[in-house]
Amino acid sequence: MIYIQLLESMALIAISAYIYNQSHVLKNMIKGELKFIDKVALIAFFGILGIIGNYTGVNVEPYAMNSIKPMGSIQAGYIGLHDAIANTRPIAAIVGGYIGGPIFGIIIGIIAGTHRYFLGGFTALSCGVATLAEGFIGGLIKKYSKDEDFNLKHVFIGAVSAECCQMIIILLLSRPFSAALKLVDIIAVPMILINSLGSVIFINIIKSAKEEYNRIGAIEAQRALNIAKKTMNYMRKGLDRKTAKNVSEIIYEMTDADGIFIGDKNGFLAYSGIDICEDKLKKEVKNYNKSPDYRVIELINSDRSMFFVCAPFKIPNSGFEGVLGLGVRSKKNINPYFVQFGKELSDLLSNQIELYKLNKLAKEASTAEFRALRAQIEPHFLFNALNTIASFCRTNPLKARELIIDLSNYFRQTLKRQEDFVYLKDEIEFIQSYLSIETARFGDRLRLIIDVPEEMMDKKVPVFVLQPIVENAVKHGILPKPEGGEVYLKAFFEDGEIRFCVRDTGVGMDQKRLKEVLTKWPGIGLKNVNERLKLLYGEDHGLDIKTSVNNGTKVSFSISMREVSSVDG
Repeated sequence: MIYIQLLESMALIAISAYIYNQSHVLKNMIKGELKFIDKVALIAFFGILGIIGNYTGVNVEPYAMNSIKPMGSIQAGYIGLHDAIANTRPIAAIVGGYIGGPIFGIIIGIIAGTHRYFLGGFTALSCGVATLAEGFIGGLIKKYSKDEDFNLKHVFIGAVSAECCQMIIILLLSRPFSAALKLVDIIAVPMILINSLGSVIFINIIKSAKEEYNRIGAIEAQRALNIAKKTMNYMRKGLDRKTAKNVSEIIYEMTDADGIFIGDKNGFLAYSGIDICEDKLKKEVKNYNKSPDYRVIELINSDRSMFFVCAPFKIPNSGFEGVLGLGVRSKKNINPYFVQFGKELSDLLSNQIELYKLNKLAKEASTAEFRALRAQIEPHFLFNALNTIASFCRTNPLKARELIIDLSNYFRQTLKRQEDFVYLKDEIEFIQSYLSIETARFGDRLRLIIDVPEEMMDKKVPVFVLQPIVENAVKHGILPKPEGGEVYLKAFFEDGEIRFCVRDTGVGMDQKRLKEVLTKWPGIGLKNVNERLKLLYGEDHGLDIKTSVNNGTKVSFSISMREVSSVDG
């Protein structure tokens, strides 16, 4: 008889487990985002469950001819002085402790145990204390199996241990001892079996719900990732009307939503889906932007309503950037999984917007750095040119005057070179203007040989790249050599790129100095050119330098034809 009544009581526990599964508390627990209000709700739920376990228990009088009494007296809030209760209260304390931890278990035990104490009976105190102990034991099980969520074996062993502990406490605290011993003889096996089984069933129901939640979440996350992959090519161009239209169409095709809208922080951008009044939607988006958050907005048309789950695009250190709206015609279709999918998709699109902004900043930084490099290169050449002219002012004033005119023409041409790319023809003329000044210093000791195909002259190259390399060949290669030498400038097509080589017959350098050229070597020259090329074309397009002592130096680099074409117009 006692088994049947306890099983009936346990059925209420199973129903309670189902109710718990439908609550937002379980969803937050699964995500590891339990808030203070969730913890309070958790304690209240299991505390009430423990009280219900008291009321649905079986009234037991150890020395009566019929030890098992009807349930009515307990439900009326009264049991006899020599009576006790066989109940499912421990399930609430054990499970509550297992879910929330030892502190939760103790608090739930205090709530349910205090209620049991005031129901009376000769085991009132012992059962109240035992409930607190069972909650604590449930929490210890949780700590013991922290790496294994919802381990049913651990739950069963812990529940059996907790119930055995209750029987020991009853024997220790209940008087008369003979009545306590008789009571334990009657209720021990049924309560240990039923309450341990009930705890396992409760936890298993929660475990199944968690697995289902995670399974659906994984499916939705995969769908969000697939959408993000397809939208990446559009989002990398930034969030504008064209991008928003393409992205909204992709999301509409790949989801069950009835409509998709996208907006930026200035308002509505695009919509895809069933026909609606876009003017009304624009107003709703404008109102939403005043206080952007995760929420549902309703759009009322003449013949139908549309409910949009809105998820904002938020960027760290930037804030609100826009909104994604997933629309359905029935509010019944807005379930937690649909809302979570919207949040995940919004986060992925936010990441793509952030990536676009970072790339844009990187590009702007590269341009700014190049401006700084160019500002360094111009004073560098001016310093060298003025030194050359100064050397002629006393020895050959007429030649100095000619050089001043050449320098004036050189800088007049420099001031016109405000673009980042110039035609190769202009760059070579620029180099020749530079050498006309340098030749005045070296005379016949300096010779320049240019080998560039005519069909290459209309291609564009980065400004201030070739001239510093030629200048470096003259200053550090030819100048230290008493008999002078030659500088060869050659360009040719190679593997879809334009390959440039500047070779001199100067003094060259050893390997130790070569390692310092692009890092520690003072001055501007090759270091800045190398940085410039890498900023424009990537790390693998820097300068390639080959040299040895007394055998000259060869500096080579390549320019991607794709990049060249992009600036040809």
